[in-house]
Amino acid sequence: MKSFKRLSLFILCFSLAVFVNNCSDSSTDPGDPPQEEFNSKAGTGESAEAFLQSNSYSHLEIELDYMEGYEPTEQAISSLESFLSNRLNKKSITINTNRIPARGDGPYSTDMITTIEDEERDNYTEANSNTLHAYIVVVDGKFAKQDNVLGIAYWNTSMALFGETIDNISSSDPTSPSEQQVENTVLRHEVGHNMGLVGNGTPTQSDHKTESSAHCTNDECLMAPSVRTGDIFQNISGDVPSLDEACIQDLQANGGK
Repeated sequence: MKSFKRLSLFILCFSLAVFVNNCSDSSTDPGDPPQEEFNSKAGTGESAEAFLQSNSYSHLEIELDYMEGYEPTEQAISSLESFLSNRLNKKSITINTNRIPARGDGPYSTDMITTIEDEERDNYTEANSNTLHAYIVVVDGKFAKQDNVLGIAYWNTSMALFGETIDNISSSDPTSPSEQQVENTVLRHEVGHNMGLVGNGTPTQSDHKTESSAHCTNDECLMAPSVRTGDIFQNISGDVPSLDEACIQDLQANGGK
């Protein structure tokens, strides 16, 4: 009788052990290498696939910090969301705006801007996350290297807009483009660089890359060099410039829409 009880107890304990083992989390193979940490300080365009495709990141969140007095228009934010929805394979795209103190330190060098990002940026892309995080900062001054530049993309998920220069272009005379039009254009242009355009992370499908920079040879394209300084507004009126067919084909071939 005692032997029977001991045998029964052994069978019960063995069954419980098997049950617990089968119910444990076996979704990760201990032999699999851990997912690489996402480098948020890589070169512009190096995360083009992360922007365009949904394989690794199905959601995009953009943190947009603006210095006091340089808040982008609501229309510009909405326009950027629409632009991204039309080009990226993402389940959701969110842009969160946040006011930060004006610094009055301009003109701003790239090093100064990266320091601001280190101090102000709240969210970074994490390993094993399905959300890609990007960052935009609007500063209260001009670009130190070239004072008519509207914006720059300086890391793989980071961009800066120069609020003083945008204001100057949009208010110089009655025929000037509106603030909304300038913001729409520069926001789309800079995020286009982080999407790998032109030929800088997203391979070109045709010969349309300028020789000296990652821009489009089509003077009317959103990615034309003249957009960087606002010179494009001398030749257009009304609508924001669009990506030309060559740029769209590049994005589609790299996993975008």
